[in-house]
Amino acid sequence: MTTPGDPIRRATRSAGDIAAELRREFDLAVHARYGTQPKPDPVLATLFHTLAVQVARVYDEAATVLPVAVLDDLIGALDLPVRLAEPAQTVVSFEGIEERERLTPETELFGYGRTGEQFGFTPDESVDVAPVQLVFAGVLERGRFQTLPGARLPDGGELIPPAAAPVSVAAPPTIFLAFDTDAAHLSELGLFIDILPQDETVARALRRSPWQMLDQQGRVFEDGVMVARRARAGVQRLRWFAESTLADDEPHPLARLVPVGEGIYGSRVWVFPTVPPWRRHRSAPPPAVATLVPRLLPPDHRNALAKPFAWVQIPLPAGTTGVADAVQRIAVNCVTASNIEVWNEHIPFDRTGSVVTMRPEGNAQRHLMGVVSVTGESGTAYVEEADVSSGIGLGRYRVRSERLECRPARTSAGRYDTYAMARLLYCDGERANGIEVGDVRRINSKLANVTARVTSLTSTRGGSSPLAYADARLRFAELLRSRERVVTVSDYEIACRAFEPRIRDVRVTSATEMAGPSVELVDSVTVRVAREDFTDPDAELVRLRHLLQRHLEQRCVIGHRIVVQVDAGA
Repeated sequence: MTTPGDPIRRATRSAGDIAAELRREFDLAVHARYGTQPKPDPVLATLFHTLAVQVARVYDEAATVLPVAVLDDLIGALDLPVRLAEPAQTVVSFEGIEERERLTPETELFGYGRTGEQFGFTPDESVDVAPVQLVFAGVLERGRFQTLPGARLPDGGELIPPAAAPVSVAAPPTIFLAFDTDAAHLSELGLFIDILPQDETVARALRRSPWQMLDQQGRVFEDGVMVARRARAGVQRLRWFAESTLADDEPHPLARLVPVGEGIYGSRVWVFPTVPPWRRHRSAPPPAVATLVPRLLPPDHRNALAKPFAWVQIPLPAGTTGVADAVQRIAVNCVTASNIEVWNEHIPFDRTGSVVTMRPEGNAQRHLMGVVSVTGESGTAYVEEADVSSGIGLGRYRVRSERLECRPARTSAGRYDTYAMARLLYCDGERANGIEVGDVRRINSKLANVTARVTSLTSTRGGSSPLAYADARLRFAELLRSRERVVTVSDYEIACRAFEPRIRDVRVTSATEMAGPSVELVDSVTVRVAREDFTDPDAELVRLRHLLQRHLEQRCVIGHRIVVQVDAGA
């Protein structure tokens, strides 16, 4: 039986319905042969129920599993994008650092939910951790110079208390930061600037403004100017302005495998570029605030910043207000981390070389994000099933409906591998949301800093499960209709609705804007959604805007610029 408009036959009878039908057919057969009705028999009822359960499984296999498998094969063959689960995100800070060390997305961290359940996390970007301390943070705005929270007196002293001093000179808002660093200066360090979520004005101003490293006289120099570029998970990675046209650094292999979309905390984390020796300047407080800085320090520590430190200045656009109120804290040795866990799985094979299908870890609540590697018994690397350029005897694997299928490798002597080791990436979806501040607290990787500790500075947010089968089928059909390109208004609408079924309306407008010396065409796409359709709308809508814009940019006409806005109503 099919429902209107549904071309795929679905199972409409449960195991109980099938068992009742078997019983009726049995009763009719007995009456036709013997002319009597059979008496109730519990053994016979159990037999009917057992058979009905097996038949119901076949119905379900034909109605759901087989169409999903066909859909996966079509998506894979046409190289269409697949919507995976979205990991929850938090900001982690590292303490107890004795020497500089590189952390990559392979660094394993663990957090604990309210029930004690363990969740894995990995850093979104590669960063350095080092024995660095923020020794001063202040903002000059609206005739006042006042401290910002998070700085400590040098040599691990107490937190600098709130203080303010009047300024007679009117100037645009400017943030001043001073760091006590090691020999490598601020190279590749992560900085977290916690801003009130609703204060997007200050957040946007920080992203647009230049960051200026000061020279030995505490003044701005041309080669010390940095600008921000969005990196993985929305992290703001700084680049030298004079070298901003150079190609980006090669991302880590895990970052290429799972390109996490912008999270709610990504825009609050800044990663400094590598600082060459000739840029590693240190100075006394800048001349503009040299007389004001001692007035903001405790009376017994007026000269604490008299020796040279690494100073950074951030001039904000004129008219920006409320910076001191918006910035809640500033912390160093920080990076965003997403709920992605690296997991090793042992896959046993039989002696006949049969394909093994398994749900890794056997947990339906966890979602497979990607396969890092599959290695056979002899140490050979397995290749993807669709790889036609590799040898016939090599082991192969593929992911189908979050299940891993492996075909064992075969040697020249005809012997099959008896096992393989798979290295996989997992995500817990929305189950990883709501881990409290401080509950991401364990480092599972072996670090050179044996005293290193980690703690989460924010609660985890933004995790969601992948699209259900029905949504994926609709999305596949709409992707075929749009032919993977967006040109007309209907193309935009189809592409947006296919990307996110919870989008209720799409509005597209086009205009020309000046871009330097030339004019470019800008397509403004506004999608309307309902907040109640999302588990964590504040976090998920940030990621939706970023992922949808990137999705459309990959399919638009060359020379067009696309700007996506999300309208979630009141």
